[in-house]
Amino acid sequence: MIRYLETEEKGRCLDLWREAFPEDSTEFCDYYFKEKMKDNKVLVREENGEIVSMLHRNPYRIYMRGSGAVCDYIVGVSTLVAGRHKGYMRSLMLAMLRDMQEERMPFTFLMPARESLYRPYDFRYIYDQPRWVLKYNPHIHREPCNLKTLGADLAEWQTAWLKRKYEVFAIRDEAYLQRMKKELASENGTCTLLYDDDWFIGMQSEWGLKEREMRYLYTGEHYRSEAGRKPAIMARIVCMPEFVKTIRLAENCPQDEVTVEIGINDLFVPQNQGAWLWQLTKEGSRMIQESRFIAKGKMEVLTISELTEWLFGYRTPAQVAKIPYGEYIEPFHGVFLDEVV
Repeated sequence: MIRYLETEEKGRCLDLWREAFPEDSTEFCDYYFKEKMKDNKVLVREENGEIVSMLHRNPYRIYMRGSGAVCDYIVGVSTLVAGRHKGYMRSLMLAMLRDMQEERMPFTFLMPARESLYRPYDFRYIYDQPRWVLKYNPHIHREPCNLKTLGADLAEWQTAWLKRKYEVFAIRDEAYLQRMKKELASENGTCTLLYDDDWFIGMQSEWGLKEREMRYLYTGEHYRSEAGRKPAIMARIVCMPEFVKTIRLAENCPQDEVTVEIGINDLFVPQNQGAWLWQLTKEGSRMIQESRFIAKGKMEVLTISELTEWLFGYRTPAQVAKIPYGEYIEPFHGVFLDEVV
């Protein structure tokens, strides 16, 4: 049986969580089950009344090029050792995608333990996590972060900092920062404010009960250097018409409005499958489905995974060059999704 747990039942999945994620500290588990379970959805498969497989849908308000949408961050994907290789997780993933499509969710995302687990469901990498370090500067000093008095101002600063370079990120507000404070505390983390003499230049945090590591460093390029980056977040477009609302034509496009025909292959979300008319302007776009069937040779055809990589600005498929005005279709510039759970 596949269903969502009621709020009062969510504690039932703690044993499976501990089996699947033994590296998580007691303190972090306490934080997660007390805080993140307040507003998430836990989809489970039960056999004889026992939870044998689960995934957690943790909602985030996502900024998408001037617009906003609630998109779920998928965590806690796990199956009892005794229940593996029986198709339990596949059944949950398909049920999840069906439900998200009915909710008209633009996309969903996750941080994979193994990429190979999610590629079959058309998840693809869209974000490489940079590892930033603070440059030496004798004028930089740190002050404790007091969210009680500065929470709203710091959330506003983080949002402005992100908007300068990114078009997709989790929206910051005071509640976001308060929850982050609790998340950091679960791993003995700290958050400090950075100043260049008297000028506020950013925020820095580290955490780790055993080994300390940087949780985040938000500051300008003048004050940081990059010590590497690695693929971190995979995503999947769920509801194509919702996703493309803020995809637009580039300003240098010779036409102010363009309509192109494309085919989309999506094995798991049938509502995306088929031939589409894509109407684009320099402000946004919309998609109208012509047919569930794609006429052979009539249009360029892309898989939903190729569209995901392209429209998040991660990788451009070869077919784009053959789409009329394809070079002027502007994907998102800059994705920043550094959430952990």
